[in-house]
Amino acid sequence: MIGIGATLFKRAVMGSRGFNPSALFANGEEGSWYDPSDLSTMFQNSDGTGAPAVNGPIGYIADKSGNGNTAIQATSAKRPTLRQAGSLYYLEFFGAQGLATSSIDFTGTNEMTVVSGAHKDIDATVVVAELSPHVGQNNGAFRLASVVTNAWRYTSKGTITINSSTPADYAPPSTNVLTGITDIDGDVNKIRVDGVEKASSTSDQGNGPFGNWTLNVGARNNATSLFLDGRVYGLIVRGAESSAAEIASTEAYIAAKTGVTL
Repeated sequence: MIGIGATLFKRAVMGSRGFNPSALFANGEEGSWYDPSDLSTMFQNSDGTGAPAVNGPIGYIADKSGNGNTAIQATSAKRPTLRQAGSLYYLEFFGAQGLATSSIDFTGTNEMTVVSGAHKDIDATVVVAELSPHVGQNNGAFRLASVVTNAWRYTSKGTITINSSTPADYAPPSTNVLTGITDIDGDVNKIRVDGVEKASSTSDQGNGPFGNWTLNVGARNNATSLFLDGRVYGLIVRGAESSAAEIASTEAYIAAKTGVTL
């Protein structure tokens, strides 16, 4: 007899080949989807010019969700580098580098699901993705990050203090599929690592909704601090709490892009 967890995993693996993350936004959900393996979505310059090249800078990556939330970097020295390892592609961040969107209006939702294939090379507090210039100072924000000591962390904030889930035992170098899930009004904050829920918190987050903030990738506040020394293989941000089946399919999809076995 196959248990529920094994069945869910089997469905995710079987369905990941045919799963397209655009389905997550089919009902008008706000959010974004960045895919470094799709070279047609990237350019060297922030104005969308300059064909991408492996080992070259990326100043523009288009949002494949259909919401038009392009992430850019206008300063050439702050642009991540496109890398290839076998069949895998990723954005490598090192030093003061990062991408940022224009403000994304998440004020229609209290819920968020964030999934990323990420790699860290150092044990430090660094940003994979952060909504708002600073999660601790802005209501309706989140941060997916690495923190000391040897931990990943997902943080979200309503009108009260920040709420975090922090699983440890991920010493660098570490490559993982990370999923952060929030319902501000429901006091839900949890993080999954490689397809398994690893930590959660039900502390009072106050009230929603999420805010109308920029989304930062690879650093805080348009590459001004908390610089990721590592890689982003893919990132999906959805202004909704995804179902178990949607999470399993999304994680399987990102795992294939990251080279991680769930």
